[in-house]
Amino acid sequence: MENTGKNNKETLIINQYQYTEPLMEEVQDAWAKQSYKNFIPLIIIAFVCAFFTYKEFTSHKMTLAVLFAIIGIGCLAVIIAAFISTSKKKSATLRQFHDTYHGKGFEYKITIEGNQIRSYKNGTESVNLRKGDVRGSFETERFFVFQLSGEQLLPLKKGSFIKGNVEACKNYFSENKR
Repeated sequence: MENTGKNNKETLIINQYQYTEPLMEEVQDAWAKQSYKNFIPLIIIAFVCAFFTYKEFTSHKMTLAVLFAIIGIGCLAVIIAAFISTSKKKSATLRQFHDTYHGKGFEYKITIEGNQIRSYKNGTESVNLRKGDVRGSFETERFFVFQLSGEQLLPLKKGSFIKGNVEACKNYFSENKR
């Protein structure tokens, strides 16, 4: 492993709190909204196709109109399927959380040391990933959330930093994009 002058094992961030159902719901709601935003380009394409289909029908260019209609309907079908899929994933995740932790939640500790991202549920390691596994991030009122590979979410509660803060999280993510 190459050393770039920095100590790669330096603990940059420690975040610890009790993760409960209402908190998880907030994170899952924000994740769903984030997922829905990804479909804005498809919605625009569907509207453009609808417009041109209408426009072409008035000028009797049936082939082009049918093509635009098929593309528009295809985009709408993908959007509807994505909404349903995201809603099902969110509901399943919340149900699994409730069933596993019986409404009590768990003590969540997240540490970021150099290139390693680790989380612990009730003291047991549950996630051990590398910096390159961070695919995105978003914020809620109470959380800064790393989106990891495999649709995993790693929520750091804004008021629960033992070391570091939200700015350190943003900097960590922006360094990952370079």
